[in-house]
Amino acid sequence: MPYRFKYKAVSPKGDIQKGYFEAEDIQTAKKNLDLKGLIPINVEADEGYKSIFKKYFKPSVNLEVLLEFTKKYNTLIKAGIPMLRALDVIENEQENIKFGSVLQEIRRLVESGMALSQAMQQFPEYFSSLYINTIRAGEASGQMDIVLDRMCELIEREMKTKEMIKSAIRYPIYVMITIMLAITVIVTIVVPKFADFYKFYQSDLPLPTRMLSEFSNFVSSFWYVVVFMVGVMVFSFKRFSKSSIGQKIFDWIKLEMPILGNIFLQLTISRFCYVLATLIRSGLPLVESLGLVGTTVGNSIIAKVIASIGDNVRGGGDMFSPMRRSKYFKPLVIQMFAIGMESGNIDNMLFEVARHYDESVEYQSKKLASRLEPIMTLFIGGIVLMLALAIFLPMWNMIQVFKK
Repeated sequence: MPYRFKYKAVSPKGDIQKGYFEAEDIQTAKKNLDLKGLIPINVEADEGYKSIFKKYFKPSVNLEVLLEFTKKYNTLIKAGIPMLRALDVIENEQENIKFGSVLQEIRRLVESGMALSQAMQQFPEYFSSLYINTIRAGEASGQMDIVLDRMCELIEREMKTKEMIKSAIRYPIYVMITIMLAITVIVTIVVPKFADFYKFYQSDLPLPTRMLSEFSNFVSSFWYVVVFMVGVMVFSFKRFSKSSIGQKIFDWIKLEMPILGNIFLQLTISRFCYVLATLIRSGLPLVESLGLVGTTVGNSIIAKVIASIGDNVRGGGDMFSPMRRSKYFKPLVIQMFAIGMESGNIDNMLFEVARHYDESVEYQSKKLASRLEPIMTLFIGGIVLMLALAIFLPMWNMIQVFKK
């Protein structure tokens, strides 16, 4: 049964071409591109038209569910259980209903003669291209158990990485939430009391209090407008952040922002090194591995550098020139790459780089609170000063009010 694929490729003249065509699987699709003289950059299954709901709220499987599936499947395969039987067992034990229905469909496709990686490819919202190609490498090499072991390590590491990111930004978020709650209470409860009191005595509120009072009156009178505007802003922000321009801007901000930028950069480089090493050790060629890694690092700026590395290697060049041109790849990474390439031990070298950056990120995350403290103190001090003036100025002016 042919499937519809969309592709992005480079023509012999160097032009970028995009289009759609049908093929039995992604490998056949890439071969068809080669026969046409096109160098594939990206080939993936076409999901067709999506409704707005599916486009922005598409189903996904969290890493815990994917890890549980991978571990169970690995255990059953090592125990000598046939693939179809293993899939049936995991499907019957699956607590996630949506993922259970996906496993049922995958088992049906495998029964019809499709390879497991090809069946998983029909569900890109559940299985990433990295996961699918790693499974394909296991099928080709006959070392599925070893490949699954590495995939489990990769998923566990991804979960750890996400937790480190959360811990890095948790403190600033908590502070901002606390400030917003304080402002809300003062604007909706405290300031109106002063406003009523001064209105009763026909006296003017101090300027800071009057500004907060006007803001409070606006929110109270036109709350539906505020809710609508907030909704529009959130929706627009999501749309813009998912666009190519918006993604580049936000990814650039992540890397360039003070303090947090270095943490995000090291997390990205660590992920790049670890995933690349895992794919190389699983038996995938270096060029193909570089093509897959770019989609997993989570930053379009770094992904562009990785794409240029792959293009350079594909054209017969080295890996290091694009890295040196980019300010985001430190000399340590470049030197470790060079040593690994010279010794033929690049996977171990990359694992060492990833471990080094992981330890650095963990240390910096623990010290983050103390490094952010001066900035947050100044910010909170400014907010507290504004609120203090809005609250205490009316109290200090009460004597004048009573004299009137």
